[in-house]
Amino acid sequence: MTGRRILILLLTLTVWSAVGRAQVPPPAKGEQPNGEKRLQIPEELLRRGQPGGMVGAHQMMELRRRLLELDRLLALGNLAQAQALVIDLEMHSGLARELMPRRIKLAQLQGQHDKAIELAREALVEQSRTPGLWRSLARSLLAVGDVDSARIALDKFIGVSPNRRSAAIVGLEMCLQSDHPAMGVGLVDSMRLALHEPRFLGRQRAIGLLALGLEEDAAAEISAELRFNPYNYSLVRTELLEGPYQPDVHTKFLAELTTRAKEPQAKGGEALLVANLLLSTGHAAEAIQMVEPLYAKPNLVMVLLQNCLTLSRELKLLTDPAQVPPTVEFLLAVLGRLTGPETRDLTMRRRASDYLADVCGTALELDQLGADPVESLEIFGRMLDQVRAVNPGSERLYSAQIQLAVYTRDRLHDPRGAARRLENMLLNPDLPTEGLALVRLTLGESYLAAGDTSRGRVVLTSLGRDPEFRQAGGHAHYHLARLDLAEGHFATARDRFAVIALDNPGAAYANDALDLGLIIAEEMDNPTGGPDILALYAPVVYYELTAQPDRRVAALENFVTAAGRRLDMSEPQHLYEKTLFDLATAYAENGRTDEALDLLKRVVLEHPDGRYPARALALQGDLLQRVGRRTGARSAWEQLLAQYPDYLFIDDVRDSLRTLPN
Repeated sequence: MTGRRILILLLTLTVWSAVGRAQVPPPAKGEQPNGEKRLQIPEELLRRGQPGGMVGAHQMMELRRRLLELDRLLALGNLAQAQALVIDLEMHSGLARELMPRRIKLAQLQGQHDKAIELAREALVEQSRTPGLWRSLARSLLAVGDVDSARIALDKFIGVSPNRRSAAIVGLEMCLQSDHPAMGVGLVDSMRLALHEPRFLGRQRAIGLLALGLEEDAAAEISAELRFNPYNYSLVRTELLEGPYQPDVHTKFLAELTTRAKEPQAKGGEALLVANLLLSTGHAAEAIQMVEPLYAKPNLVMVLLQNCLTLSRELKLLTDPAQVPPTVEFLLAVLGRLTGPETRDLTMRRRASDYLADVCGTALELDQLGADPVESLEIFGRMLDQVRAVNPGSERLYSAQIQLAVYTRDRLHDPRGAARRLENMLLNPDLPTEGLALVRLTLGESYLAAGDTSRGRVVLTSLGRDPEFRQAGGHAHYHLARLDLAEGHFATARDRFAVIALDNPGAAYANDALDLGLIIAEEMDNPTGGPDILALYAPVVYYELTAQPDRRVAALENFVTAAGRRLDMSEPQHLYEKTLFDLATAYAENGRTDEALDLLKRVVLEHPDGRYPARALALQGDLLQRVGRRTGARSAWEQLLAQYPDYLFIDDVRDSLRTLPN
């Protein structure tokens, strides 16, 4: 009985186990038996390339990487490699859809617009809602001159684009770039009707009208645009000056815009635009008069100040030198007035004064002081005094004042006047600490240029001993070392040159200091040289320090003649070699090109293993190219590449060679 019960119990357990297994659902696709889930990759992403095959994940990543490589090649314009990569990627049928836009772009870059049109139309059969394909088709149709078809393609492009405004801007740019302004103007008119916006793309439409020769209509469009938003004058100015506007041709346009700018309902934007257009033709007085009404409108004074900032930043970038003086005159007049008491806002006055100091410094740097530099210097001095009264802490103020002193010393050859300006700066309690060292250094240089070597030595020595101004102090020690050499203290000059070259090897004067220090040391140990030869060279350094270029040239010539008879030319004579090169450089600066070339040839022939033949060949090539003797320049530079491949500026020589015509 007990055995039967055990058998029944086992049968019951077996039946219930089977029923439980039947009620448990099978694991879902992508789920492990223990209930964990794993990521499933869709099969359509894995089916690539080989017919009937499966591409692995790594191969798919490689194909994506190569597509990115193709995009970079197209962006860089490397069409040959891009073409080879396209042919390789065309073997993978799964990339056909993604490859098609790139094939179209490649054809356009190669100038094969007919092929691009064919490819775009082929792709649009299946992708008729893709804006990029319609855009590419319109671009190529415009390139081949099929205007009607291009207009249809542009309509489709704008229609399927998610942002119709942006698409219209792109379409208008394509029309203007392909020299179809009439089509661009028509496109803007259509979009204005569709969007119910009468001012849509006003300045772009004006550019199109100006390109069509409709000057009065273009002026009316720009006037309406600037009255709607006068702060858009900067964009309109850029569009005009970088676009189709030609001052000598579009006189009616400027006259019409000037008339509208003087109307009572004008908002000021037209006046600013006209002033900028007048400056582009050199009419500074008319431009100053044009902005006269703006000073009484506080909301437009800031716009005028912003325009001055734009002009001051563009001052160094002007390619036409004739535009620089009128621009400087305009900026000085406007910023001088904005810095004055007429401007009630103190913050705006300080900002205008900072810009005024910057303009003065830029004009001095560009040597654009008008017909009478002496009178201009007086005007600049008064302007900087005005800046100091409003904004005494301006860094640009003291930078401009130092530049004013340097200009007085070097350009007007008045080192004593420059020293007086700098002495007055040192008495200014508002002078920033950062500018103090530069003022003292420039003052010492001015004393030396005036021939007052004792005062120059005192100022430079004091600066060199100041631990707070290490960089300026190093430059001061460089001048002191040259002064020691000029005054015959050769051992002191040698030691000072060595110290300053090692103390700051990255300074601008470090190489010259090291060169002079080595030359003095070598010359003092030279059996045929010594202090007597250094004494012959000392006047060269003295006349350089005291700003006497004519006497310096005479001293160089005297050294070449006298030392050439006394030195043993069978031994290296680095000082003599340096003097030959310096004399050739001085001749070149004075326009004595043939004499300079003869000396440079002597440097190369007589001192082939010296320190200056590479520089002599480089300068020889520059001089020959300057006088139009390109064959000789090529020969000199090629000789430099062959004989002195370790020349420090060898890359610049290669660039110069590439610029020569074959």
